[in-house]
Amino acid sequence: MLGISRAQIDKSFRQLKKTVYHSSSMFSNLSSSWTSKPPLAVKYRLDATALNETGGSKSLCSTLDRLLAWEKKLYEEVKAREGVKIEHEKKLSALQSQEYKGGDVTKIDKTKAAITRLHSLIIVTSQAVSTTSTAIIGLRDSDLVPQLVELCHGFRYMWGSMHQYHEVQNNIVQQVRGLINRSGKGDSTSELHRQATRDLESAVSAWHSSFCRLIKFQRDFIRSLHGWFKLTLLPVSNDNVDGNSSTVLSAAYSFCDEWKLALDRVPDTVASEAIKSFINVVHVISVKQSEELKIKKRTETASKELEKKAASVRSIERKFYHSYSMVGIGLPDSGADHGMVLDARDPLAEKKSELAACQRRVEDEMLRHAKAVEVTRAMTLNNVQTGLPGVFLALTGFSALFTETLDSVCSRSYHIK
Repeated sequence: MLGISRAQIDKSFRQLKKTVYHSSSMFSNLSSSWTSKPPLAVKYRLDATALNETGGSKSLCSTLDRLLAWEKKLYEEVKAREGVKIEHEKKLSALQSQEYKGGDVTKIDKTKAAITRLHSLIIVTSQAVSTTSTAIIGLRDSDLVPQLVELCHGFRYMWGSMHQYHEVQNNIVQQVRGLINRSGKGDSTSELHRQATRDLESAVSAWHSSFCRLIKFQRDFIRSLHGWFKLTLLPVSNDNVDGNSSTVLSAAYSFCDEWKLALDRVPDTVASEAIKSFINVVHVISVKQSEELKIKKRTETASKELEKKAASVRSIERKFYHSYSMVGIGLPDSGADHGMVLDARDPLAEKKSELAACQRRVEDEMLRHAKAVEVTRAMTLNNVQTGLPGVFLALTGFSALFTETLDSVCSRSYHIK
């Protein structure tokens, strides 16, 4: 509903192309008799189409665009009027000095004529300021205020809907407390599990960022509007002040003031910290999964090493026994002594010792991995059971409070006539 687009606002600035003059015919007549350039250029570049919107439904975005264009116009007009007033004061001082010194009559008449022209220009520029101020007030009362009321009611509906959904989510996640880790062994953490946990952490982080930005932007928007309404309490010109407009402005300012105070009072820290806390919960699970995967890789590496050593032992055994049988056939009389020599040179003793040590390492790593799987599963379940319900409990309470707060603001809008 807000529909505010920085691109659209920038586009409005780029559209300030056409030259606009106030009372152009009178300016032409006045400028034709000037001996020099006007004291201040009263022309400025402005696209007249940005000031008025015809046909179709009007959005808050387009209303803000038009207000921006009108205020750009008003700024230039006030600057031109004040410049003319300064020049008028200078001419009055010059005339007083000329008359006091008894100057040339021709020069005095020329100064008087310039004063008359500047006085006329002050009237024209003042009328332009009054006309533009009236247009801004009319746009404010006819379009901006009703759209802000609609926006406030829209926000109230949005937060009310969010509260309903958070209640449902809260009831669902409360059931997580009833989960039991029934599997003693279970499957170990895979890369798919690890990636899913990383994605969850990233999603919750984005959720936290979006939540904080949503609250911040709503507050910043209302604070800006509140400041603008406060400035409009001081009229640029007294010519365009009427009782009905003052009544609308007073009610609209009170409504905006109530809205600003309501948003400032809403405690969003609890909900924000609850989401942030759950990010830490998921991160702890992710770290534990990484540790488990490291142990799993060490176990796999040790198992491969064990397979290699076992294959090496089997190969040596085949060579050793083959060599032993051939020697035994060729030297039947020295079998006992030769057997003793072969035992002393048996290459299997060292290899079997290494194989046994490797076997123990593999068993130890497998025990560590099984323990790591158990710890990861238990920690994941415990962290989710304690962390996730707290998030939606906090959000349910926050959305309920926000809805209640906006209820009071919406009730204030009914006083705007």
